[in-house]
Amino acid sequence: MGQATPPGEGGGKLLEHCGFTAIYCFGDSMYDSGNALAESPQGPMGKFPYGVTIHHATGRFTDGYTIIDRIAEAAGVPPLNPYLKRNMDLSKGANFAVGGVGLLSKEARAKWHVKLPFSNSSVDIQLKWLGRHLNQAYRNETARREHVESSLFVLGGAGNDYLNMNLSFSSLPRVVQMKRIMPALLVATQVYVKTLITEYGARKVVVPGILKAGCRVSTGGFFHDTQVQCDETLTSVAALHNRLLKRELERLRIKFPDVEIVYGDMWMATHWLFDHFGSAGIHHPNERCCGNSSIGCGMPGAPYCGNPSDYIDWDGTHFTDHAYRLMSDFLIPQLASGLGCRAAANNVRSQG
Repeated sequence: MGQATPPGEGGGKLLEHCGFTAIYCFGDSMYDSGNALAESPQGPMGKFPYGVTIHHATGRFTDGYTIIDRIAEAAGVPPLNPYLKRNMDLSKGANFAVGGVGLLSKEARAKWHVKLPFSNSSVDIQLKWLGRHLNQAYRNETARREHVESSLFVLGGAGNDYLNMNLSFSSLPRVVQMKRIMPALLVATQVYVKTLITEYGARKVVVPGILKAGCRVSTGGFFHDTQVQCDETLTSVAALHNRLLKRELERLRIKFPDVEIVYGDMWMATHWLFDHFGSAGIHHPNERCCGNSSIGCGMPGAPYCGNPSDYIDWDGTHFTDHAYRLMSDFLIPQLASGLGCRAAANNVRSQG
């Protein structure tokens, strides 16, 4: 069976034509390349079979690489090293994302009863790390400005705030409580994008939306009969969040017309993945590859499938390397278009 090809040209090297000299990433375990492991060295993400596809556990919450690594690959930049790990080369950018965190600050989490027990290194803290890194790496103001203006910034990380609300503080339905926190998350995103632009001088910013979650697939025996059923509450919250996020980003584009601010459509990337898993060689779309409801992946005695590329679900929460690659092949052409990389490529070809 042939490999499914997403709309566009797939990931490839489409972002190379934008000429990014570095990439900086913020967010949670969808993007983390080892910061949570640096904070908690005995964490299960540092143990087999995490990293099995690339032959060693890096602290990524999957068997191999994540979407941000594929974005870096498409830009001709090495996989991003975690900021908190010592003696790392950060000349081509850094990964500030930390597994288990959210967008909201510690104070805002307390207000909205959001419990994130694994780390306090939320995105506001990660932005402070960026400032510290730039101050240390670039003493010369001109060199720093040129570096930042030629860098790509990826700002993710809203999902955990929704998923970790303590709903016992109110008798309101789950979906209502989750939607009540939405304005705070949208404001936080707006503030962080403004910070990247006004305090650090960013000129290229990608803000991924929330992906589809809690989904299962039924086929009736034939891949073309696929039906995808997702958690109704999570689906409605994610859809509304993404719709309002796009509206906020449009306002920011008007305010900062000289900055490319691009929405990363994770919703459609996961939608495409669930619609085309069969032709992509995935035979177990509903089962997790590692761990189960009793024993988490990376813990002693946790079951492991042995062939992650046959699965979408890696550990019950995160995707496999294969699934991330397929989602990236959908996402990267969209980013390349929004960031102007395709226009740059066309100019190069017309001058050739």
